[in-house]
Amino acid sequence: MPKITGSGTGDAGSKGDAGAVGGSAILGQLIGDSEDRSGDPKWTTLERKEARLRADQLSDLADLRRHLSAHRRDRSEIITDNTLIRVAVDLLLKGHARRLHGDTEEALLHSVLPRRRAAAQQEEASSEMAEQK
Repeated sequence: MPKITGSGTGDAGSKGDAGAVGGSAILGQLIGDSEDRSGDPKWTTLERKEARLRADQLSDLADLRRHLSAHRRDRSEIITDNTLIRVAVDLLLKGHARRLHGDTEEALLHSVLPRRRAAAQQEEASSEMAEQK
C-alpha cells in the first residue's frame, strides 16, 4: 500500500524503531518502520503526493506538530507535517471510510465528524459570515 505525503514540512527521516510503537507489530505494519530493510530512512520509501491545504489547515497542522514534538518522550523519529498528514489519511481510510458520504468537501467532512463537532463548526462558520457582512 503506497504511503501518501502532502504539502508542508518535508520528512527528514530519522533512524529508530518507530514501527514498534507500543510494541504492536500490526501498528508497525500499518505505519511502516522508520527504516526499510536496506537501512534507508522511511521517507525515502514513500510515494510523493501533492495536496493543497488551506492556510488555516497549514497553520493548525504546524501548531499541532510543534505541540506534539514538545511533549513527546520518544524522539527516535522526527514528527513532521507530512507525518501528521499520513496519520490523518490512515485514520480516514481505516477508521471512517464506511461513514464517508457526500457530494462536496463540506458534506464529506460532516459525514465523518462527530455530530457535536460538526454543529460547532457550522455555528462558527455562520458567526464568521455574519462578522464579514
